[in-house]
Amino acid sequence: MSVTFNEISTKLASKNPIVIMRKNINISNYYYIEDNFDKLNSYSLYICKLSNFPKEFKTDKIINFLIIVDINIKYDLFQLKNCNILILEDNKINLYKLLENLQDIINVNADIIASSNSIIDAISQNECIGDIIKIIYNYLQNPIIISNSANYLCYHDGDNLSNDDTIWDDYIKYSYPDPYYLEKIYYDIKFVQSISSKSDSHIIDYLDIMEHRVLTCPIKINNLNIAYIYVLESNKPFSKEDMRILNILCKIIAPSIINDSRFSYCENSQIDSIFYYLLSCESPHPHFLEQTCEILNLEIHSNFFLLNINLLKKEITIEKFKELYDLMKSIFFNQFVFIYKNQICILYVTRDDNPHKFKIYSKYFLDICDKYNLSLGVSDMFFNLHDIKIAYNQTLKELDYSTSLPDTNRINYYSDFMLTNLVYDFLINENTDNIIDLNFKEFINSASEEYRQMLKLFVDNNGNIKKTADELHVHYNTLKYRLGKIRDEYCIDFEDLNYIIKLKLSYIALDFIANT
Repeated sequence: MSVTFNEISTKLASKNPIVIMRKNINISNYYYIEDNFDKLNSYSLYICKLSNFPKEFKTDKIINFLIIVDINIKYDLFQLKNCNILILEDNKINLYKLLENLQDIINVNADIIASSNSIIDAISQNECIGDIIKIIYNYLQNPIIISNSANYLCYHDGDNLSNDDTIWDDYIKYSYPDPYYLEKIYYDIKFVQSISSKSDSHIIDYLDIMEHRVLTCPIKINNLNIAYIYVLESNKPFSKEDMRILNILCKIIAPSIINDSRFSYCENSQIDSIFYYLLSCESPHPHFLEQTCEILNLEIHSNFFLLNINLLKKEITIEKFKELYDLMKSIFFNQFVFIYKNQICILYVTRDDNPHKFKIYSKYFLDICDKYNLSLGVSDMFFNLHDIKIAYNQTLKELDYSTSLPDTNRINYYSDFMLTNLVYDFLINENTDNIIDLNFKEFINSASEEYRQMLKLFVDNNGNIKKTADELHVHYNTLKYRLGKIRDEYCIDFEDLNYIIKLKLSYIALDFIANT
């Protein structure tokens, strides 16, 4: 049980002490003395009146004094080179109250040490994060949430308390903050910047949307915000000791979460916060969109792609994730790289209005995909930042589909997958007979393997005879003759574009059958 000399002086600041501090050392107890100044130690605070203080006091070690000025004599206490001294005027203090205050200061520190030791013991015994959060809750006696740096809820405690706060309750219920709350705080760009940069506990006060204040503190690893602890002021008021204990406990708990998959690497930069809001809200406020574009220095109406990087490895360390994230920022240095739901996303802005130009660029990305075992989902081009959530959902669908295939594609474009998506959604509730062309079905059941492969390639090439002939290494007229035979035998009209589309849908339906 100890407290530093500086902490004591801070606690007594309301009494306006004169402070002389030579060295800030830990103090474990205090004594009131009137005489016998010979056997003093460096780890106690000695309280005495100036009238009792020896006029020629000397010491080789640091001694801590609280001197009460009770007489009107000149005494240059600054000459005491090895002493930490607090000087208080007698008419400003009550000695009994002073001693009581000092006892409270030391007792609080004892509680802090006890709580810290409890957490250290829990970590050494490999207790789970949930159990450690219970220890913190037992000290603070207010509801607690611990989230990753993208604000997704990981653990919580104190649900037994009646906090009467809808925003907080919904956070626990849905595992992420309410969009209305997000809209409020992310309008406040200064708040976003402060929460990203602060290292100590601080209070969030948005009582116009929440019933109570919130005390929060970041958990950092290698100076990165990996997680946040949030405490709701619903059961008892916050104290300075609460803020202090939270600062200490966040530092103690940091190493125990490094291998917890819930806390994978997430920066909490201003850009991350902005895109978190845009992708979480059903309909972002127009004013926020305007403000976002101003901050990011882009036009709200531009040519956008959204890239979503899927890590095919089931587990990845925080360090590896950071390495990949930093690599993406270096590759796409003039784009917007952010983290959402533990995924690395890139808002790619281009002046080119040709959606196919990105395919040319993305080929240079294949080596990185192979090295890190990545799969990349690329949305359709969109022209209004308001539609970024639609683009994000496109990337999720194509990545989900690509991972179900025997040979996973490294780079997946929603434009290539759109028909597949539509057909799959349709076939979930419909019979395949409603989409597979009957003439095509007859062809699949009776034609040779050579002819089936030929037709598949022809359909994949959108009815382009020359391209198909080149890929099959046959003469143009040879392919045309074979297609004519299929047309005559199975009544398949290759000159009708609508029929080509119908054949595409039939092939997709066959894939659906094969994968279900």
